[in-house]
Amino acid sequence: MPVEPSIFGHASVAYIDAKSILTPASGFMRRYKYTLNPYGGCGFGCEYCYARFFAPTAMRREAWGNWVSVKRNGRDLMIRACRSGAVNTGDAIYMSSVTDPYQPIEQRLGLTRAILQALLGCGVQPRLTIQTRSPMATRDTDLFRQFDKVRVNFTINTDSEEVRLRYEPHSPSIAARLKAAAQVAAAGVRIGVSISPMLPIRDIEAFGFRLASLNADAYSTQYLKSVGSWFAAGSTSETLRKAQEDGLGIGEYRRARESLATVLGEGCKLFEGADGYAPVR
Repeated sequence: MPVEPSIFGHASVAYIDAKSILTPASGFMRRYKYTLNPYGGCGFGCEYCYARFFAPTAMRREAWGNWVSVKRNGRDLMIRACRSGAVNTGDAIYMSSVTDPYQPIEQRLGLTRAILQALLGCGVQPRLTIQTRSPMATRDTDLFRQFDKVRVNFTINTDSEEVRLRYEPHSPSIAARLKAAAQVAAAGVRIGVSISPMLPIRDIEAFGFRLASLNADAYSTQYLKSVGSWFAAGSTSETLRKAQEDGLGIGEYRRARESLATVLGEGCKLFEGADGYAPVR
């Protein structure tokens, strides 16, 4: 049960003893053995985030971005999983599927860092993919470099601060994400760029050249996905309405993607959907 409730930023925080830190992967993540989520909920609270549809209650879905559950025993659970043989070298693990492992509370708690240290301390070398939009990831570059196969995917889905503030006002700036991705890559760590979901882009050519300069392993785009009920993941009708207002329909998305592919050139792999989130090899 949740204990020690507190407030961090705009989000309420509860600390729980989780039963597991790993979830067998399925669906969009089916190429992985496990997804790894140190937290439930996310303080970034991006309006379009599909993860809200996996919140445990309708109330939590409606309040997405305003609550975080901390799996305070996450480090111990990871050690147990390694020692029991549930996690082995070569297993594909995706961190994280329904939260950001480097959301604001991580700065104070260091839970994601502790979990990475536990993996390394147990001598297990999974094929690890880390998904984030946070410059805080640069803090753990020293750990990333100790993994044989790791890729850090940065979500950079627009070139406009105005657009970012309209769809994800609590998330880090685009400039900060670009800088962080460049720093991690410069340290010799493989990176990916997730233009997903694609938001309105003001200057597609300049944006493409900036992304190409990162020399990422892979680039991936995805369009906002509509849903017919709370039981399917996707973006809210409000988000889709905003995108239409801002001139981003499926046709515009396709043209933007084609322009990106042209700018990135043959040397940069531009994937779409799940293909852009394949396990690192």
